[in-house]
Amino acid sequence: MRIVGGDSKGRRLKVSKTGTRPTRSIVRETIFNIIGPRVNAARILDVFAGSGALGIEAISRGATDCIFVEKQTKILAENIAKLSLSDQTEIIKGDFRAGLRKLKERSFDLIFLDPPYHRNYLEKTLILIVSHNLLHEGGVIIAEHSPEDKFVLPDHFSVFKKKQYGNTIVTFIVQSDKNKKRE
Repeated sequence: MRIVGGDSKGRRLKVSKTGTRPTRSIVRETIFNIIGPRVNAARILDVFAGSGALGIEAISRGATDCIFVEKQTKILAENIAKLSLSDQTEIIKGDFRAGLRKLKERSFDLIFLDPPYHRNYLEKTLILIVSHNLLHEGGVIIAEHSPEDKFVLPDHFSVFKKKQYGNTIVTFIVQSDKNKKRE
């Protein structure tokens, strides 16, 4: 897998041969085309990070830093070392619930979520993001999920864009006006 844009464009990332579902380059390119200038100087959180492709891509495109939450960190750590990004990254090894709890009250401009499909982790993760106040005002959550994965958005959140690529949907979620009631 290669980085598709920014300073590290074309650099190779190592990916696990088993147990993960790396984000395809066309999907990553579309994500970054949609979020565009929001990446510049952004603070990034990459949950269920896998190889770290999304967070690393964000740094390549001008993000300030990225915190990765991942259970299996060997390949992620190798990719960070290979690209000399240790000063811009932090890895929290472990389950997403414990990882997000450690970040309580820290704030991020962009949050990438790419949980395993068909396990209801997306909704659980969204609830934790809200309860720990992790999304900065004006921030965006970019969630990859299966078309079969159903989830309810927390109060005061809405979808501003959704794209489908085969068996992957990318949903862009923003905080809506807290004073406006959802209908």
